[in-house]
Amino acid sequence: MLAKRIYTALILISVFFVAVTQLSANMLSLAFAAVGAAGAWEWSALAGWTSRVARAVFVITFAGVCVAFAWVYGPNFAADVTLIRPILGLACFAWLVHALLVDSYPKLSVLWRSRLVRSLMGLFVLGAGWFSLSYVMYLSNGWLLVIMLVITVGAADVCAYFVGKAWGKNPLAPDVSPAKTIEGLWGGFLGVLSLAGLTWWLLPSAYAYIHPVEIFLIAAFCCSASVLGDLTVSMVKRESGCKDSGVLLPGHGGVLDRLDSICGTAPFFALSLILVGYA
Repeated sequence: MLAKRIYTALILISVFFVAVTQLSANMLSLAFAAVGAAGAWEWSALAGWTSRVARAVFVITFAGVCVAFAWVYGPNFAADVTLIRPILGLACFAWLVHALLVDSYPKLSVLWRSRLVRSLMGLFVLGAGWFSLSYVMYLSNGWLLVIMLVITVGAADVCAYFVGKAWGKNPLAPDVSPAKTIEGLWGGFLGVLSLAGLTWWLLPSAYAYIHPVEIFLIAAFCCSASVLGDLTVSMVKRESGCKDSGVLLPGHGGVLDRLDSICGTAPFFALSLILVGYA
């Protein structure tokens, strides 16, 4: 299983790197939407929709959300930060509400276990993720920022996995994902903060106005959001009685199993860039 996971990850990394470095911002935003649509197809099953027609309607609804935001904000997402900031702020707040749901599971599951609410949750998770990634891509050196975002999420995931495997004893969220441990969480933080230190050391002088404390805080928030995204999708899968969201990616499960952490992190990362004055 680990070998399959590594091989699949290498292929995904290669495709991602080529896409981010070769495609324009418009084309990459479209590519993000296409990947999000694949995740929406998987989420539709987690939401409880069984017929192909209903699941297709959910995917079309997700695509409509993307088109609506693209129409409202025009071809250049980064044109006016004052329009973007409230959307990202609301997205981050909504993720904090999801943290409450994860922490209280299964006590409050009665509030969101209906197909309608689970569908709305999926549209938010995937829609906010697409919106945030598209915004970051339109910024100066956006392709590099998106790579940094994915590397941060990957570092949190890999470090948490191996530290948890070696020393994990105390469950982090036993009712949601019994395999995740507090020790693994700290391992993820250590990996991401180490990456933040390297980023600060390599940061060009043009960005000296970004204080090192801000860099470490962004890293810490992104690590936390990565775990929250993972746990949120795990919570919905557990409520739906599914182990994985799909079978498309050998060793990883479905597309949604790889998007969850990225979708959780993207709004916090994008908003952080605004708050530190990069955007």
